[in-house]
Amino acid sequence: MNITKMQAELFCVNCNQDTLHDVIYLEESIERISCTACETTLEIDEKLVLSTYAAALFKRINTKPKRINEEMKNELSKFLCSIPIRLVTKPYRMVKEFKNIKNIMK
Repeated sequence: MNITKMQAELFCVNCNQDTLHDVIYLEESIERISCTACETTLEIDEKLVLSTYAAALFKRINTKPKRINEEMKNELSKFLCSIPIRLVTKPYRMVKEFKNIKNIMK
């Protein structure tokens, strides 16, 4: 899951002026916008965030066989060396990713 934090100058209705805002994206969707001056936060509905995450996860799962196949064709020896480690660490990486999503929604 791709989480991106950017800053942009936007008009804050609370400050009544243009101020710097932190904009957090979850994949290609805005998850939260926070004014750095007054700390007013505009959050997107949690259900929408989770549905975006689920759609992105489904897309990654759906394209995984093709990506693995391409990886095997391009660099078989590297693939064969890395696959045992990846099989062991993947569950931990997925849990870490999910916790990251949960922390952003808090």
